[in-house]
Amino acid sequence: MQQFTQKYTIIQLFEDVPKDTQFSANSWPLHATIADTFAINWDVPIMIEKLTRLLSSYAPAVSVVEEDRFFGDQGQVRVALIRKTKDLVKLHCDVIECLAQGGWKPNDPQFARDGFLPHSTVQEHARLDKGDEVTFSALTIIDMFPGGNPYQRKAIETIRVGSVK
Repeated sequence: MQQFTQKYTIIQLFEDVPKDTQFSANSWPLHATIADTFAINWDVPIMIEKLTRLLSSYAPAVSVVEEDRFFGDQGQVRVALIRKTKDLVKLHCDVIECLAQGGWKPNDPQFARDGFLPHSTVQEHARLDKGDEVTFSALTIIDMFPGGNPYQRKAIETIRVGSVK
């Protein structure tokens, strides 16, 4: 039987998803990823505390949606690119540096730091369109194996950026 290690992802949601909401691995809410799938030595309360401290001093990062592109080995995943602004890159890099203090182990390190390519996967139920303004104002930690189930995801905490209410 395949073994799964506890992993997390940190995203900006573009639709309301309350804390503790579970969803299928095949049916994500509309979002953009800030820190792609990773393992970490910290437990969840410590990760929340460290990220809350980091994000409390930030202003939300604002960007704009650009053209669609296709990702994946066979170009099977349609995404809307998000402009790689200075503030968005800083937010991503600072979150990664914070996580690195807790022994951050990314699944795909090539998509972090200089390899960060902000985008939102086009979902069946929703998408971002070219020209849409997007604001990164609250980052959500997603449990990639809630209750040990690799086919479910769970929103475990949303952390506001700066003084955004």
